[in-house]
Amino acid sequence: MLGLRYFVCAGCDRVYADVQEPPGCACGDDGFEELSDVAFDEYFLPDAG
Repeated sequence: MLGLRYFVCAGCDRVYADVQEPPGCACGDDGFEELSDVAFDEYFLPDAG
């Protein structure tokens, strides 16, 4: 079984979870950065502001 990988869109910061990189984002951008170590990634912590 393949594990989920997490990708953030370069255009709008929307996060996708999938087994492979998404073909494109709903915002129209197709540039993604894979997030690693998401269990401890500050990206998923609530905003302090």
